[in-house]
Amino acid sequence: MKQQNRFFLHLMAALSISTGAVAAQPAAAADINALLARAAAADKGGDHAATIKALEEALETVRVAAPLTVKPFILVNQPAKFYGDFAPRANAVFRGGEAQQFYLEPKNLVYPRTATGTYEPAFEVDLRILTAAGKVLVSQDRFGSFRLPTKSAVQDLFLNLKVTLTGAPPGEYGVRFVVRDLNSKKTATVTQPITLK
Repeated sequence: MKQQNRFFLHLMAALSISTGAVAAQPAAAADINALLARAAAADKGGDHAATIKALEEALETVRVAAPLTVKPFILVNQPAKFYGDFAPRANAVFRGGEAQQFYLEPKNLVYPRTATGTYEPAFEVDLRILTAAGKVLVSQDRFGSFRLPTKSAVQDLFLNLKVTLTGAPPGEYGVRFVVRDLNSKKTATVTQPITLK
């Protein structure tokens, strides 16, 4: 943790996963059109399991190619207990020393399969505290680091992130998170303006 001479930064990261949705990992070079045709043929034949499998493979193919996104990314009243369990905070105005609690869902991470057959998504979150003009005041690389070995390619991942600016003067700031997929070159950056009273 990097201490700035103007104020202290207290940080906490927590990762939670929900196993409600799983998807199969397709071959890297799978053709989405072929997968969709296979799903259509299976559906026409009434084979629901094969239809779902082909659609999941097509979806995973698109996720691997798609950019990393973080949606939703919101200030919340309290940490989520499960995927989608968030209540947006009414405003972004905080008293000095009051914690800022964030909820975010990283999407389109790459899920490689290990030699033992497990999937292993892995990502890190960097933190930046900015002035209203965008100048970096505090920089914390690897604010959170997550490696999640799992038997299924779980897609319902969410993060509870908490930041507290203690001793910071009143004013406008930006809280920026950079999510980096460790299994690819994908990154996503999200920023929340806040006001300290």
